[in-house]
Amino acid sequence: MTDPSPYRTIHRRLVSAVQGPEKFSSDWKSVAEALPKLVRNDGFHYLQGALPETIRRKLAGSKAWAKVLRAAAKAEGGLISKASENAKARALLLKTLAHLYYYENGGERKLWVLSLPSVLTSHPIEFANESDALVDQVLNATTEAYSDEQKRRIDNAVITSLRWVERAMIVAGDPTRPAHRALLKRWFIPATHADIDGAIATFAPVLRRGLLKIAIGLKVGDLIVLDDPAQRGTNSSWEQSEAYTFTQNDVHAIWVEPGFWGNGNTLTGATNWARIIVHELTHNYCQTQDHSYSWQGLLPRESDVFRRVNNARVALQPDFPAVRTLTMAQCQTNADSWAFFCADAAGALSDGDRIAALGSKLYADTGWTAAQRIDRKLVTQ
Repeated sequence: MTDPSPYRTIHRRLVSAVQGPEKFSSDWKSVAEALPKLVRNDGFHYLQGALPETIRRKLAGSKAWAKVLRAAAKAEGGLISKASENAKARALLLKTLAHLYYYENGGERKLWVLSLPSVLTSHPIEFANESDALVDQVLNATTEAYSDEQKRRIDNAVITSLRWVERAMIVAGDPTRPAHRALLKRWFIPATHADIDGAIATFAPVLRRGLLKIAIGLKVGDLIVLDDPAQRGTNSSWEQSEAYTFTQNDVHAIWVEPGFWGNGNTLTGATNWARIIVHELTHNYCQTQDHSYSWQGLLPRESDVFRRVNNARVALQPDFPAVRTLTMAQCQTNADSWAFFCADAAGALSDGDRIAALGSKLYADTGWTAAQRIDRKLVTQ
């Protein structure tokens, strides 16, 4: 079992498999001519968003995808070809694209979902140097990792996340408005900070620029959602996670794993799915870190009863504390803080959600009841 690697390592192999139209059969000429326009060094280009569906239509009704794909790539006869031509790679490129889905919403949001066959433990293109028999098995595999309903839910989560990000941009763009100031203070500024307004004025433009990067990325079709075949069935921490990404990646990708669909986090269902997407996007576009997750606590604190409780808990679990508060510097670079701020700015959180995310365990250690926590305005101060 190996750790995941940035998607670019796979994508570069897809790019290298794109060859001239003469390498494909004549009845696939239009597809072959469009391949270099779709599969580019920086990802997939939205102007060719219909191409994967065209490939699926050509495969529709076939009981043996291998036969059709081999013919399309001029890789018949045992997939024999010169190494420089790499006919297997051409067939496996078409195979990959047959499991690629493009979603667009009124020209506002563009998304790619790569849902590879669930039986595979590697990307199809990684089988280019394997035996003909094994390549045929890969080409013939059809049942995908994501169901149609899961693909729709991922798409809806991205739509929601863009709505949240755009609303959060409005808040960060007008930080002196009382309601906006309260939101920014809640998630990013410790209550005991000496110059709260100055801290907000400094951080709000930084926050807005980061959110703008995310919004642009979602609108131009940067984002690719996939899972890692190498983690399937391993019961690894990667497979059990909700999602992950790589911050030094030149292709914007988010791995959505089985934990994404679970109910073990602070939020659940569609709200949590959108929160996960925003969390990972802040890593990918803004290089945020994971100082603390909502189940540990996101409360911005420098010194008070909560910080003292936090320090005591951290002392008991120094490697991975179950409860956290965050300094101002930490919360302003913390992915879950950004994600919950966006959700709060969009009106997606209840008082109970805020208490849970900011640190319900910390509140419990104070001995205050839920009513007292709300009454003392710890979620709104």
